[in-house]
Amino acid sequence: MTRIGIIGGRGFVGRELLSLLERDDHLDVAFVASRGGAGKTAREAINATGRFADLVLEDVSPEDVVNRDVDGVFLGLSNGQSAPWVAAIPPKIRIVDLSADHRFDDTGTWLYGLTEKHRERLRGAQRISNPGCYSTAAQLAMWPFESIIERAHVFGVSGYSGAGSTPSPKNDLSLLEDGLMPYDLIGHTQEREMSRHSGVDVRFMPHVAPFFRGITVTVALDLKEAVSADDAYGRLAERYQHEALIDVVRSEIPPLVRQVREKNGVIIGGITADVAARRLVIVAVIDNLLKGAATQALQNLHLALELPAWEQR
Repeated sequence: MTRIGIIGGRGFVGRELLSLLERDDHLDVAFVASRGGAGKTAREAINATGRFADLVLEDVSPEDVVNRDVDGVFLGLSNGQSAPWVAAIPPKIRIVDLSADHRFDDTGTWLYGLTEKHRERLRGAQRISNPGCYSTAAQLAMWPFESIIERAHVFGVSGYSGAGSTPSPKNDLSLLEDGLMPYDLIGHTQEREMSRHSGVDVRFMPHVAPFFRGITVTVALDLKEAVSADDAYGRLAERYQHEALIDVVRSEIPPLVRQVREKNGVIIGGITADVAARRLVIVAVIDNLLKGAATQALQNLHLALELPAWEQR
């Protein structure tokens, strides 16, 4: 089996990665780096079960990775912390970075890892920047229409796990109870990310809700040409007909977060159109910790290492 490392194993996404790797027939975990959890087993530090439960978390330095027998690493660190690791890890070791640090790379060193859209060019890639969770859901909804979108308005609601484990107003349940908290309503990093990688002028309004995990995005599109709801459904269904982790649905009730919670896929639906006004609205739901982060990172590392596709639902 191909050996990989996880750097930042105690965070929410690091925990999900270790859990997903339990069911991976091609990757084995050589080490999990966590300064705060060093010396503890994965069972003690993150309640892991299964074959990695007794793996001891380590305080690994960037320079240490060079001497480890690994073919790839996941960087599950907070934004702004990847630089010393990237500088020290040689190109022969593939990197998938889950932070936003390299989503705006202009050097060509990093490839943007929206898996379904960029699968072919991600094969064998040395450095992959994993997309954000909101960005993944919204861009998958927009992709079949990108060439005819004048502007997109994205209303997003995330569970509070998206705010991480460090205490803040965005994960304070006493503040979130019985409502939604708007935040970063202008200039959110993922607003710039969506615009850059879709080529669409995006206006993004994120909110956090008092549930732990899951995201819903309502994507309202002003179009250059008229598209009916039936046509929009057809375009989406055709685009994703061979994608194991994306379901396109027609139903009276739009997709709900509960349908994707702790699941690896995306559901796209809620398709509504005003043909005369050239408006189209699409809803997408995703688990922010899985397809919005860990699942997509696993898909991308499989591509980087040229392993069989990882498509477990």
